[in-house]
Amino acid sequence: MNVSLSATGSWKVDNSNQQYYGDLYLNKDEGGIVLYIRIPNSGPMMSYLELPLTIPFITGTTANGAEITLVDCVRISTESRIGSEEIFGYQATFMFNGVAFEKEEDISFTKMKISIPGIIQWGDTSNYVIPEIGDKETLIGLKTIEPIEIYSCEDYTLTYELTFSYPFEMMKEEITLEQVPYLVIEAQSPHQLEWFIKIGNQMKTLIEIAMGSPLGFNTMIVESPEVYHEFEDGKKRIRPLEVVHAYTQNKIKENNNKRILKHEFLFNLSELNQANFQKWQEISTIMEPIIELYIDSLYNRKLSVSRHFLNMIQALETYHSRRITYSLRDYKKRVEQLLELRHESFREEDKKFLLGGCKDFVTLRCRLAHLLLADYRFCFHTGDFKLKDFPQIVANTRNYYTHYNQNLEHKALKGEELITAFHILRNILEFYLLKELGFEEEFIHERIRERIRPIMTNIEIKKANKRKYDK
Repeated sequence: MNVSLSATGSWKVDNSNQQYYGDLYLNKDEGGIVLYIRIPNSGPMMSYLELPLTIPFITGTTANGAEITLVDCVRISTESRIGSEEIFGYQATFMFNGVAFEKEEDISFTKMKISIPGIIQWGDTSNYVIPEIGDKETLIGLKTIEPIEIYSCEDYTLTYELTFSYPFEMMKEEITLEQVPYLVIEAQSPHQLEWFIKIGNQMKTLIEIAMGSPLGFNTMIVESPEVYHEFEDGKKRIRPLEVVHAYTQNKIKENNNKRILKHEFLFNLSELNQANFQKWQEISTIMEPIIELYIDSLYNRKLSVSRHFLNMIQALETYHSRRITYSLRDYKKRVEQLLELRHESFREEDKKFLLGGCKDFVTLRCRLAHLLLADYRFCFHTGDFKLKDFPQIVANTRNYYTHYNQNLEHKALKGEELITAFHILRNILEFYLLKELGFEEEFIHERIRERIRPIMTNIEIKKANKRKYDK
């Protein structure tokens, strides 16, 4: 990350009255906030712990009088220039320009607005509208969209807000209209920045799952009743503060230029009302490694097919062990309960399918078999793979790629078959993600069928094309 000198001035560490000289370097696009504190020293080398390794906040005044506050600072470098100075480098997570907080507890807010570029199609609404037919004088209309509530509880309200630009100057050759989608978190009582970030990240992850695209935070604005403008008439107006932050992910902007069709979404904003956001919050910690594996494929599109395949396998295996059953004993109990739903003539065959090979632990093959059956309430499309054979084929392929067992090479999937298996596995995982999000069964079944249909159609087209030119 490249950072450039932004300001020089004097700085106070935490609640200390001691002032230090230092240089501030910034790269707002990539979230780089770095401060180098310089302490003159003509004597012996200072202690490495002359300053703390972590500092809750640092306030400063630049050479031109501007006030700055850096929050959540961590030591990243220490340099001793014998006979000259000691340099302590800190990287900050947040920065406020134009304000210097006196105490750590003062850095608390009741509202945060976070812009997430690239989600306007997911929001499925616009302030700009096409005029009615016959209106020849108006090229584009304006309809202000009210904030859309996503979730509300005693502690806070989360809404989706769409701002818009209005061109006040018309004597220009080019006029630009812009809409910016924001997540708005309004709390009932003041909270520190990380509290807001946690909620924002939970929501961002949901949208990433929905869109199948990596996202990042852009503009971040906070408000507090304690930070305001006071006018001559004695009236006070809350003063919004823009936050420079390290959560910017500029590297993914190229992905936001890709147009995503509405039918490619796992769900959109209006459909999210059918889900249970509170349930998602409660299980988000348990689901975290599963989501990381799922999203890893979104952020790292250049990974090999085998790596994408292995990520999806690990995500499904982790999901089953964390959310369904871990021990073999508990798994056998679940199987017995599940078999009660089946006619007696099918029970023995299904028992072998679900428990075959399980001796001391639940095998990958059995976990996949259990997920595939989906309590006999849904039938997954497995393409040319027979449903009862698919778990073993996937397990053999996983073992080949992870352990490089050459005895399994002839059983392992490669090429187009490996790609097809990956899509089927992702389809299975998305089924259970929608289930964990609290969507109704009818919606889940319809959406999962929609998601796999274009993939299977494309596979059939490729196969038909190959048959035609192989003749």
